[in-house]
Formats: sequence, C-alpha cells, structure tokens
Amino acid sequence: VFGAGVSAFRQELSGDGCPAPIPIREACMRARPRVVVRKRPLFEHEAAQDFDVLSCQGGTDVWGEGDAAALWVTRAMLAADHRTMYCEHHGFYADAVFGEAASTAEVYNAVLGGPLQHGSTTVLCFGQTGSGKTFTLAGIIDILREALPSGGGRWRVSALEVAGNAVTDLLHASARCVLRDDAGRCTRAVLLPARVSAEAAGEGSAEPSSSGAPCLLVGSAAEAIDAIVDAARRRST
Repeated sequence: VFGAGVSAFRQELSGDGCPAPIPIREACMRARPRVVVRKRPLFEHEAAQDFDVLSCQGGTDVWGEGDAAALWVTRAMLAADHRTMYCEHHGFYADAVFGEAASTAEVYNAVLGGPLQHGSTTVLCFGQTGSGKTFTLAGIIDILREALPSGGGRWRVSALEVAGNAVTDLLHASARCVLRDDAGRCTRAVLLPARVSAEAAGEGSAEPSSSGAPCLLVGSAAEAIDAIVDAARRRST
C-alpha cells in the first residue's frame, strides 16, 4: 500500500501537478551559500526490508536563478481507526537535488566546476552516518587530482578531525590540537610549534595556515591530494 502511494506521488511530481509551490531563487541571493541534496540508492539489505520514501523534484542548476528544487519525504501513516493506511508527503527545498542515479562527476561539475575557476570554494557535507558523505568527498578528491594544475607551486594543506571535544591534526601523526580564540575572537586550532617541527620532519614543511590551523606545505597539487588522502585514512570517525 505505502509503496504504491510513493509511486503515485512520483507520477504526480513528474507531471504538471505539484503538491506545493516551489520557492523562487532571486538574483540578490547569489552571495549566500548554496544547499545541494544528494540522494543515495538503497543498499540491498535495506531494499529487502523496506521501500524508498525519498522523491526528487526539480533540477540540478546549483548557481542559477529561478525555481529551487525539492526532496520529498513520504511518511507512512495509519488512521485512528487502525485500519486505513495512507501517506503524507513533506517537502524540503534546496538549490539543487541529485537523485540516486547521478554520478559524483555530475555533482562535481554542477557544484564545483565553475567556482573553482574563479576563486576559493568550501564544501561542507552534512548527514547521518552512512548517508554518503565520505563516498562523495572521496570521489570529488579523485576528480580534483585530474582537474588541478599539474605544475609546481606552494600548496598548503590542513586536515583536522573534530570528534567531540578532541581536535586532531591528521597530517602530523594525529597530534592533538587545542582550540583558542585570537584577538579577533575567531576560534583557531593550535598545535605547539615544537610538536609540529618534530613530526613534520620528512613529510614536507609545516607552517601555520591563514586560518591558524597547522598545515603541510607541499610543492604540487598532486602532493596536496596525496596528503589529503593520507589524512583521510587516519580518521577515527
């Protein structure tokens, strides 16, 4: 019953009908952070026990204007008579929504392909354990390995793991950091200089980054990517 309800709702989304108006993005909002949703497919053991309750609506134009996109969550309900089953559909709006069939390359091109050519970009992945954050970031790193310039230069890499109250520098033997506020009341991760110098030996040069966090100074984009991959292997979460 519930699976059929989800299927009928998706047919409604693919047609002219819409359960609720989709918000319009305006030109004056270009400076704000963009919110992108990526839906992962069900694992085999999940599909064997349950049905897919997430439905995607809208496009994947992250930086454009006009209609936003929506991810609809279907909630299986039982009426007060304990006999009648029905579905509720709740929409969550974003700038773009990528379905389970979208590749990491498609996500990368839509989200990062343009901004990386014009300046710095921050990617923040948020979601529960198993939602696909590491899978997506690992794929993006693989693409960056080919996309970044191959020539030399000075590259600063920092990798910090924040787990509860513990802050760890993943580039320098998982050394512990402390959080301190600077004169501008910005919070920085600080590693004692002596500890950085001792543990950076043979791994490149250690310098403070503009954010105040300890970083590794390397000579090429390839080395920077290798450092990030190595740091990811040291994660404890």
